[in-house]
Amino acid sequence: MVRPFIDETKIANLSDYRKLIDEEDCEILDEFSERAQTYIKSFSWCDAVVEVKIGLFFPGILGVFLVEIETKFPDVDERIWTIIGDVPPAYIADDNLDCPNAAQALDGYVGAMFTWVEAVEEGRSIEDVIPVNVPPTIEWAKELRSRLEFIDEQILTDYKEFLS
Repeated sequence: MVRPFIDETKIANLSDYRKLIDEEDCEILDEFSERAQTYIKSFSWCDAVVEVKIGLFFPGILGVFLVEIETKFPDVDERIWTIIGDVPPAYIADDNLDCPNAAQALDGYVGAMFTWVEAVEEGRSIEDVIPVNVPPTIEWAKELRSRLEFIDEQILTDYKEFLS
């Protein structure tokens, strides 16, 4: 398997990043990091988490982590973007998207989640869209749409240069 390109200059080790933020945000970062690891470990293709790095972090909102794993499956990338926070957790695998940085991974996440929201709103099947850990109801679709619009309008707009 050819390893997808990831711009290593746009991510940081957790220990280095912790030095840049205050104690309260460190606690949130640690919580998000633990949730990212637990989420990825829940999949049968993940034998172990080797390392977690941070790509984007918005305390109380979300974190985009690059999780390096050990796996026995040759078709599974050993580095997986993972989005955790006040949104449904998800991973963005590079076999589906070209995501050399966290902003592109977050943009891919938003697009995939909008597909789920639209399917639910239109009463279509969600079988072939990104799995979401909430019931496929109009209420949840509305709640998720609001969060996705916030991410798109308030976060991703600041990363336009990284999205092309």
